[in-house]
Amino acid sequence: MARKIDHKTRKSEIVAASIKLFAVHGYSGVSYGMIAEACKISRTLLYTYFKDKRAIFNEAIAGVTRRVAAKYHEVIHSRHSADAKLRQICITVFAMLFDNRDFVCVISDYLAELRRQGTPVPQTHIIRHTFGLRRIIHSLIIEAIRNGEYRPDVDPDRLTTVLYSQFEAAALRIVITGNAELSESIDQLDGIIFSLRA
Repeated sequence: MARKIDHKTRKSEIVAASIKLFAVHGYSGVSYGMIAEACKISRTLLYTYFKDKRAIFNEAIAGVTRRVAAKYHEVIHSRHSADAKLRQICITVFAMLFDNRDFVCVISDYLAELRRQGTPVPQTHIIRHTFGLRRIIHSLIIEAIRNGEYRPDVDPDRLTTVLYSQFEAAALRIVITGNAELSESIDQLDGIIFSLRA
């Protein structure tokens, strides 16, 4: 009797193997054949799961953003204060970056490659996720000000930019130094948040 294949698991395995290849060789340095070889399957079988390398890359991005968005939803609908929710959302973002270091490097390399080629960045899950995250942060800041948790002179637009720049800085440290620590980012976050409290 033939062994039953779990297609969802196999897709996840293909994505995971691809991310490792992208991290080592860069997005453009990985061929479809290399992915098939790393997964120990034929190119023909790989085509039944993903039509091309870009589809695998997009699935990796979609998977990460879906998991993080589910955590955002959980935090937003909790009974905590707006201040506590904002802190937890930011920690969730930092954790996602640090838990997916290889993938952060791959995305950075991919975006840099597009810039070198003069190709506009496509409206991907990354872009949509960025806009959604900024909206969540902005609305929680406004809620915290209205609730008297933050000082009334706090500028929600400026603070949203400051907090988002912390994520960018963490991603840059991950890519450049390779030894960035989650605890450092959380300490910086806590310093910012503490300065806002009424």
